[in-house]
Amino acid sequence: MSPWTRTRTVLITGLTGILAAGLSACYGGGDGAPAQEEPAIDLAAEEAAVRQVNVTWLERFRAGDADGVAALFVEDGWTIGDAGLREGRAAILAGMAEEYGANPDATADWGAKSVWVAASGDLAVERGWWAYDSDGEGEAEGDEGEYITVFVKVGDQWMVLADAGASTMPDDEEDD
Repeated sequence: MSPWTRTRTVLITGLTGILAAGLSACYGGGDGAPAQEEPAIDLAAEEAAVRQVNVTWLERFRAGDADGVAALFVEDGWTIGDAGLREGRAAILAGMAEEYGANPDATADWGAKSVWVAASGDLAVERGWWAYDSDGEGEAEGDEGEYITVFVKVGDQWMVLADAGASTMPDDEEDD
């Protein structure tokens, strides 16, 4: 495993704990005021809604809809992977458009392994698997890996705040 792959794995693992602990206050209240009686949150329904955003994302990705994919992110959302850090919805849109232009025959698939929704009902973390082949049925070898996506609830809509993925394929580099 290369140092970069180990670094990405550690980054993704650490990201989950940090984001889950700190972001609910940023996007879902957390102003320190005493809790008020609110209707019970249906966590199963919220989990289903998060999973549906993921399905929509995959449909838009496969359709080459860069605008549609970017619209799933909050304005200051970000994603990090092999293409590097894309910070903000405009950068995500530009990166997706570039990726679609460079890889018009690409194929992708992904799915959730687990979804955790905070008791507050405004923060969710999804862990899943992905598979990607830049030239579809062409000669290039595909890649696969795992991802962590952090969702925040904005009004009544779940949106992506952060997405990070890492390959789980063995490195091509030979060990010395």
